[in-house]
Amino acid sequence: MSRIDLYGFLGVGLGLLVGMIGHELAHAWVAVRLGDPTPRMMGRLTLNPKAHADPFGTVILPGIALVSILFKSPLGFFFGYAKPVTIHPGRLRHPRRDALIVALAGPGFNLLVVALIGVVFRRMSSLRVLDVLFLMAQVNTYLFIINILPFPPLDGSKILTRFLSPSAAMKLESLSQYLIFFLIALFLIFSSVIANVAEAIYTPILGNPAVLSTVVGLRWAAR
Repeated sequence: MSRIDLYGFLGVGLGLLVGMIGHELAHAWVAVRLGDPTPRMMGRLTLNPKAHADPFGTVILPGIALVSILFKSPLGFFFGYAKPVTIHPGRLRHPRRDALIVALAGPGFNLLVVALIGVVFRRMSSLRVLDVLFLMAQVNTYLFIINILPFPPLDGSKILTRFLSPSAAMKLESLSQYLIFFLIALFLIFSSVIANVAEAIYTPILGNPAVLSTVVGLRWAAR
């Protein structure tokens, strides 16, 4: 039995790379389309990962998780983030509506990735390829779920603030300094809840329960 989990490393690594970079690029692209040139002016309207990478969120944090997966000692979670895209809502054509659309673009991209993987997943027969695709879908489902949570500076908080008074929105935004503690508590206390919600999302998208069950069994055997 191999001492390393190369396919786990590839699946989670590709899932995080596509999910994190694409998430921020989606924010940038939609903001520019809706009238705010700021992301383009700041060089964020590009596929170049360097423009979106955050030293801790895109390199160190995922790197720790990936090394643990590669050597079959997974930490039990994988998470990462890219450098947030700066937008100026006042420059959007319809500030309140368009800011909401921009906030939804990031999580929407992650869900779109899962949907596209689902199309390919149903047409593949190689268990190793299916294993990588499954992990990519799982990672992007997690990114979708976490980013829609209403805790600042996650996208869910930006969506929520559209429906709050200015004073309430400011109080909510002040909680952003506690994000790391929120995420730690989330994974320690509600990890099984998140896993169940994620499974409820990606399972019907990937389809074919028998194939999915085989891939999941392969994934457990690889640990």
